[in-house]
Amino acid sequence: MVFDFNSDLAQEYGIYKNEKAFEIAKYMSSVNISAGFHAGDPLSIKKALEFAKSSNLAVGAHIGYPDISGFGYRNMEMTEDEIEAMVIYQLGAISAFANALNTDIEHVRCHGAMYEKMNNDADFAKKVAEAVKKFNPWLNLIVGNPETKDIIEKEVKINCAYEVMFDDNMSIRQLREMDVKPDTVHFSTIENAARAYDVIKPSPINYNKVKEQI
Repeated sequence: MVFDFNSDLAQEYGIYKNEKAFEIAKYMSSVNISAGFHAGDPLSIKKALEFAKSSNLAVGAHIGYPDISGFGYRNMEMTEDEIEAMVIYQLGAISAFANALNTDIEHVRCHGAMYEKMNNDADFAKKVAEAVKKFNPWLNLIVGNPETKDIIEKEVKINCAYEVMFDDNMSIRQLREMDVKPDTVHFSTIENAARAYDVIKPSPINYNKVKEQI
């Protein structure tokens, strides 16, 4: 049984750096690159993409609310047009850098308050998914709720990947025994990433095929 491992890169801005993120990413098969709204500046985005390409990692856009000072952890009420513009703007930023490096993005992962709202508000989730689809219908949207995944795939008709967070109390065995198997597993610490990697090597990302592999 094979899983994708993912983590976040470019979660920094200006003089505020996060070099530990690259250590975590060494154990991953895909990475989510911050798109500039909650974190990520041009240089950190470029560096993250260069690292992903040299490490043969699948690339995703890590999008969030326009909330640098709050690191994207504060909820925001937005109109449908604002949601669409927010999503497409950030996908465009990561895609432009990726194209310049002769690579491309394959998935989208929301951050912070936006991620939480995606998983708990089906209407909001569909609006985000519609914006992703308008930008590129082949992109895959990461969600942390299997019900949200089903709704988006049935009603918006784009592919989603069900994600679980790997914490200090979790094991690969628990992942394998879950009633709803995850498509991808998110890591935020080096210790947990190394511990999981010792048990199983993650598969290169292709969310359209991951479900067939696990």
